[in-house]
Amino acid sequence: MSVLLGLLSAVILYSFYDVLRETDRMLFLDFENRPIIIPESERKLYNLFFAAISMVIGNSIGISYLFSRPQKAFSRRNNKRNRVLNDQAFLGPTFLHWFTKIWFLFCVFASQFMGSKFIDNFLWPSILLVIVLYLDSWKTLISIIKKNRWKIQSIHLIVFVVLTFMLSHVNFIDYKSLDASMIASNPAVDVPSSLYLNDNYRRYYYDNLVIKMDFDSKNRVSLFNEENEHIEWYDLSKVVLDFNEYLYNSSRTLIRLRANKNIPVKYIKEFELQLLEMNQWRLVYEVANNDESTASYYNNELDKHISPSLQDAFTRIGEPPRVPGWDFYKDQKFQDTLSVYISEGIKIDNREIPLNMLPEKLKSHINESSIIEYIYGENVTYQDYIDVLSAHKTAAWELRATENFDKIDSVIRRNIFSRDKKLSAEINRITSKYPFRITERFE
Repeated sequence: MSVLLGLLSAVILYSFYDVLRETDRMLFLDFENRPIIIPESERKLYNLFFAAISMVIGNSIGISYLFSRPQKAFSRRNNKRNRVLNDQAFLGPTFLHWFTKIWFLFCVFASQFMGSKFIDNFLWPSILLVIVLYLDSWKTLISIIKKNRWKIQSIHLIVFVVLTFMLSHVNFIDYKSLDASMIASNPAVDVPSSLYLNDNYRRYYYDNLVIKMDFDSKNRVSLFNEENEHIEWYDLSKVVLDFNEYLYNSSRTLIRLRANKNIPVKYIKEFELQLLEMNQWRLVYEVANNDESTASYYNNELDKHISPSLQDAFTRIGEPPRVPGWDFYKDQKFQDTLSVYISEGIKIDNREIPLNMLPEKLKSHINESSIIEYIYGENVTYQDYIDVLSAHKTAAWELRATENFDKIDSVIRRNIFSRDKKLSAEINRITSKYPFRITERFE
């Protein structure tokens, strides 16, 4: 009877922890409302750990039940019997309360921030905890069992290990179906990657309008809102205006584009032109965040001022009012225009330039009298464009850093509620000396 009670207690406790783990995992959805997917190898280790803890406590409950009943060997007032019951009491409600409240909750929250490093840091402490608890359950029993003690302990250990492994293969929650349904309703957007991360300072979303651009079920490029509801291209202006109505200061509206990296760049530029015609000059491209500890909270970003030259890149029916700015660029008549041809590779002056050498090539053309022209070929993807944009931003940042721009910029960002006129003037001087200016057209 005590054996059955111990096994039943272990199964109930393991099922409780399984349900509690999955419940907590659903509380930590990422910024796209997708669950954190635990790799199968890590999940097996989690299951094995909780199965071992459950078996230790179930074993303790079984022993407590066995010694709590009247026996021929021990009377109710026998000291050894009382010591066994006292030791097992620690492994029952006392340890269960401590483990659930302290160890378990700590590990749940820590694992969300540490990712796969959690296993590396807590694997050995977890193993040692199980070993200590198992040995503690035998602490008093070894003074009582005299005959065949090692044989009994060996058999008990083998049975304990076998039952632990068997229990660890049981999943009371169908997590695979749960993950699949949530991912299907909230598909991830495969955003492009970028080596430039110095724009990655604006991580809050409350005054940002997120627009997703991805392929639909018919492989067409479509727009979606943050709730994955389809947006028609001609309704984009209405979506932006409706969003502005909810903001205290609509001039702070910032559009964040979360787009698939394989989308042809012409759709990205068509989107930008529509924003420009709504007097939205700034746009944030969301790019991949490879930091495992923060990837579930936000994407990295590239800040972009939309180029008015797009008005000449796309034909419009009729003559809509032109957005100011492009005519100003034309009238300036820059002394130097560097054409960067983006297609299957990157070419400057008919010579292919490796991406890692592009920043150095662009530096000599980042000055007050020069402008850089992006020329898009037929099969250019969004990722191809982001590669060049990242290299261009890297070149401008490295030039500005020669005059301590990075340090001044950091000071200003740390003191956003105060304004130092001298520092602001110095920032403006450096950005004017090394401007980030581009025009864009299609081949």
